[in-house]
Amino acid sequence: MSTLQIVSTLFCSLLVWGQTPKPSRAIPALVSRLKVAVDPGHGGDDRGAMGKKGLKEKEVALELAMVLKDRLQEAGFEVILTREEDVLIPVWDRAKIANEAGADLFISLHLNAAKARAAKGSEVFFLSQDAGDADAAEAAAQENKGAGQPASQDSVVASILDDMAQKAFLQDSEKLAVALQNQLNRLGGIKERGVKQAPFAVLRTAAMPAVLVETAFISNPKEEAKLRDPVFRKRVAEAITQGVRRFFVQVGITPKRKALNPLSSGTPRNARKPS
Repeated sequence: MSTLQIVSTLFCSLLVWGQTPKPSRAIPALVSRLKVAVDPGHGGDDRGAMGKKGLKEKEVALELAMVLKDRLQEAGFEVILTREEDVLIPVWDRAKIANEAGADLFISLHLNAAKARAAKGSEVFFLSQDAGDADAAEAAAQENKGAGQPASQDSVVASILDDMAQKAFLQDSEKLAVALQNQLNRLGGIKERGVKQAPFAVLRTAAMPAVLVETAFISNPKEEAKLRDPVFRKRVAEAITQGVRRFFVQVGITPKRKALNPLSSGTPRNARKPS
């Protein structure tokens, strides 16, 4: 298939997605058909950021992902993890795993770090070509270390398709980020830092609404201590789960990820139609 044919095919699929009528804002009757991809950042030789007391970002991200998986499953969602052990998954393969699994959402879990030890709070990012501010640029640069370019892809085709996917899911990614940030703001002692945009490589090729969550500042000794606490991690997982539920209530019960497949249409089997 030629480059023009590939681009034309995906454009038609995205056009159909954009014209799909939005359902009512009913709470999903069968949430189990909705699939969430959870991506624990870093792993293996990539430890990520490290706290003053030696806490490693890769370890907390995985522990939090396991708790979040349990909580999401309890809420009725299907969950896939990009990694379930201390291994390094290339940045570009993480969204690919979600794409191939047909995930409806992609959530990448990370921990923030800053030169100022007093920096604290949660931040949720969605994709953009440029960072919204200096802090967002620094966060993206830190998380993108070693990402390089995606392997085995024609650069022209990849750049065109990436741009189309970004535009298709930009609004829903922002809605997801806002829903998660609103819930994370409710956590006691966590300062609101707000939703931001930045060019995170891990979000670039996701063919679904995708966000990156910087749970807390591991560089802040007080927040590092919180991140060690299983109770705090459970509260974070609960906040993210509630944010995911509120997102689906807002956009409706039909997963938009499914509409990108031109071979599937109509109401998913066993799903209750919105009233």
